[in-house]
Amino acid sequence: MGPAISALTTPDLDGAQSLVTEAGWNQVRADWELFRELGAAFKVMAEDGEVAATAATLPFVRFGWISMVLVRKRHRRQGIATVLLEHCIARLREQGLVPVLDATPAGRAVYRPLGFHDGWPITRWRRVDGIVIAAPDQVRGFSTRNPSANADFATTVRPLRENDWPQLLALDEKAFGSPRTALLRWLESRSRGFACVTEGEGRIAGYLLGRNGRQATQVGPIVAHDQSVAKVLLAHALARIDGPVLLDVLDCHTEFPPQLTAAGFGVERSYTRMALDADAAFGDPNLMVAIAGPELG
Repeated sequence: MGPAISALTTPDLDGAQSLVTEAGWNQVRADWELFRELGAAFKVMAEDGEVAATAATLPFVRFGWISMVLVRKRHRRQGIATVLLEHCIARLREQGLVPVLDATPAGRAVYRPLGFHDGWPITRWRRVDGIVIAAPDQVRGFSTRNPSANADFATTVRPLRENDWPQLLALDEKAFGSPRTALLRWLESRSRGFACVTEGEGRIAGYLLGRNGRQATQVGPIVAHDQSVAKVLLAHALARIDGPVLLDVLDCHTEFPPQLTAAGFGVERSYTRMALDADAAFGDPNLMVAIAGPELG
């Protein structure tokens, strides 16, 4: 008999969060509550009554996310993570969804033999310094003035407004490959100090959201029609965020690394977006500059 898997409940949240702390991850209690509200979160309990392991799923329209596979150190190497992964895969397939995840290099080596196919390569960048002191039009390598020569994207960056949502959601669906209104609304509630859009020619050319974390502010998603628009969005956000920042950028956006380095960021790790038994090319990488995080997509 394998380990018993059951739903993560409210009394389990402290135990689940202790796994995050042990692993050095960035999630907070509100992230677990999101999975329970919009998807599903699972646990394996140890004999002493502590939460030994977790996993979560987040369904969208054609595909669903697998994430938060965490096993307490003293319970590792017992096959618990594999059982949880299989449980999440079965759960999503029952819903008619393609299982998708963002894998570390070590995870990718495990997932490829299971039938997961490679998609977008992604790099995590971390800014570790403290308060950013920004000039009106400059944030350590990122200009808040849009340098784009394309008149269609001559934009002004400003805080997100309620009447922006119809255009924002339409743009995001093209970028991500599925509607995700509830998730984006939740992210907006976590990033009201820096959530922003770029507006030009009467339309939204890009947007940026994010959320507070245990160790750093996670910035993302950033969706934009071109990289110059994305840079303006990021400059606006960085001028309003104190302390460490995490940013998961698609590798195809090659203009970003020099500016990120100049802004005090360094590379932390890489990810690969993967889909099970399917092409992982959901969405449009030309529009998706930075993801919401490997646990959210």
